[in-house]
Amino acid sequence: MYKNRFENIFRVAKKVTSSLDIGDILEIIRDEAKVTVPHAREACLLMFDPEASRYTRPLHCAVYKNRINCQLCKRGREVIKGALTSPITFRCAMDRSGNLASGSASADDSICEVALPIYDGEQPLAVLDIIAEDGRRFNQRDLTLLKDLADLAANALVNTRKHWKVAQEKLNLDHILVHLRPFVPETVQRIVEKNPITPFLEKRDMDVSILFLDVAGYTKISERLTQEKVNFIIEKYFSSFLDAIYANQGDINETAGDGLMAIFQGAEIENALNASRAALSIHARTTEVNKEMAGRFEPIEVNMGINSGVASVGMTKFRGAAGTRMTFTASGPVTNLAARIASSATEDDILVGSETADRIKDQIHSFDRGLMKFKNVKRKVRVYSLIWPSQS
Repeated sequence: MYKNRFENIFRVAKKVTSSLDIGDILEIIRDEAKVTVPHAREACLLMFDPEASRYTRPLHCAVYKNRINCQLCKRGREVIKGALTSPITFRCAMDRSGNLASGSASADDSICEVALPIYDGEQPLAVLDIIAEDGRRFNQRDLTLLKDLADLAANALVNTRKHWKVAQEKLNLDHILVHLRPFVPETVQRIVEKNPITPFLEKRDMDVSILFLDVAGYTKISERLTQEKVNFIIEKYFSSFLDAIYANQGDINETAGDGLMAIFQGAEIENALNASRAALSIHARTTEVNKEMAGRFEPIEVNMGINSGVASVGMTKFRGAAGTRMTFTASGPVTNLAARIASSATEDDILVGSETADRIKDQIHSFDRGLMKFKNVKRKVRVYSLIWPSQS
């Protein structure tokens, strides 16, 4: 018996592996039922999963080729309904009195029809229905071989269905990301794409460089011009700022009407250099856009501050009466000092903390601006500038 089962499964497996189409695979398994049990008159695979059309094409009836899924001739029959409601082998047999009986059959029963249900958990997917020729019956050997075929069909269906669901989840995720991408930091996008089910977004300490940017005189601009013109100006300048930050591996995690905050990750020297290069690029692009807009709008000033060190980086939750909001940010003294340094910058200056200046000294020159006192910072802080006064 074991030899027969192995030979039968091996023969079917060879045919199945030659196709990548689930519809072809299912029809091969169904048709092999008549090869496995030569005295089978009919072998039909009825699909009952309402989502089947999404992951497999309609199967043609094995008896009437112009029909689909055997539903016209099989649906509603007691043996089929029994198989759908019971996740065990369901058989239609002739009892000792010659009457048709439904249920599990013993080896002594005269079995004329076998309905084998295929489930994914508790979800009925299909029924493999086999009917014997007139005057012929199925024995226990036949039932075992047919059950093997049903198991092959079940594996193919369950795996294909799961693959389709995973593909759908990825499509949905891609669709969501397309709309969220402009609002979500690149780091969060990469984390979610790497593990969309359970992304690791908890805060952790890491070395970063933080850049704060502020458009000087934003209030005056918004008071003097129409909202449409203010939006045009801000979008014009900020588009160039975003390009400079992304080009240097920065993440923009917070924006306001007149400023933004960006996080630069990586090795210590690398993140400081990237933040500084982004700031210098923003300074140069601001000068270019000011020239481009000359005669239509007054030039703007962009002041920036950078600080480097270890910060707590990850998602922060803000709970309020309106609900919970999450934002990706870097918090701690390093971030606070970066904001204070930026608030002290004037006339298109780029101020950096001593740690940042020390990290970039071999590649970017900075100018000592002396010790400065900042609010809520106990000691005075030595600050450097990346812009010589004559450059502004």
